[in-house]
Amino acid sequence: MPSVGTVFFACANAALLATATLVVGQETAGAGAGTVLVITHGITESGMVTREWRAAVRGRHAPELLPQVLAGAAKWSQAEADWAKLIHRRAALWPAMIDSLRIPFANLPPPDTVVILLGNRGGEDAFLFADSIICFDLHKLQHQYGPAAAAANHDRIDRFFAHEFTHVLHKVWRRQKGLTLQSPFEVALWECLTEGLGNYRSLSRRWLSADGELTSHAQEVLARLQPILVERLAALAQAREEEAAALLHGLSSGPFDQKWGALPVALWLSQEARGDERNLRRWVAAGPPGVLQMAQKYLPASLKEKLPVSSR
Repeated sequence: MPSVGTVFFACANAALLATATLVVGQETAGAGAGTVLVITHGITESGMVTREWRAAVRGRHAPELLPQVLAGAAKWSQAEADWAKLIHRRAALWPAMIDSLRIPFANLPPPDTVVILLGNRGGEDAFLFADSIICFDLHKLQHQYGPAAAAANHDRIDRFFAHEFTHVLHKVWRRQKGLTLQSPFEVALWECLTEGLGNYRSLSRRWLSADGELTSHAQEVLARLQPILVERLAALAQAREEEAAALLHGLSSGPFDQKWGALPVALWLSQEARGDERNLRRWVAAGPPGVLQMAQKYLPASLKEKLPVSSR
């Protein structure tokens, strides 16, 4: 039945907005797709961080360093304001993307409301806080990707939204399944799966050709990262809790082409999808053990024999 995907703007800096509210029509094929996106700013007009932005970035810094990271006033620069304007414009299109993002989850209903929170310090380019708050650090976006007006950044910010909204859906899936993670190894497999599917949404033409084939660059990076993935998973299968953080480092953080867990799984998933994302449902349904099954399908024989077995 028809429903509406909606974007509400809650803006601390009125100069960025021509209107307060934008409603975007969306034809949906199933229940739950009328998600409301609420855009709000994590920086006040005077340049101070809001309570919401402070909460979003708190877990990303040592407690003793957080006051220094967030201290003082830092109003948006013009470049950061341009990124905010771009996000506001592109967000008008995002509700129409939600149905396609739900396909790998067998059209799992998303939350009724998802918040888009914009700040300018202490975060990552794009990240998820709690279960349904998608955050963008405008300073990081400007620093890493240049001016918002660059043509490539229009598609890039859409991919970032798709990536983070995929995490929102995976959070819903985990709650419905009651999935618990009982060891560092299971945490690693879960992160490989969730970040792999998220980073699948981030893949550009640098990684996939127009017909879905891996580019030569993607093949080279995959060949470099797959041995690291196997080595880390083998170590994590035997790791104690206190050893886990060091072994998990870099799984889905740092430069994109160095994400030893997320990127190989993203590229494998791209070969599974092949234009029909219903093909990804089996891998979502498989949960963390599915990562090992996928690895057995795509790894070279010399690495398959070193891959640990599932603990479940």
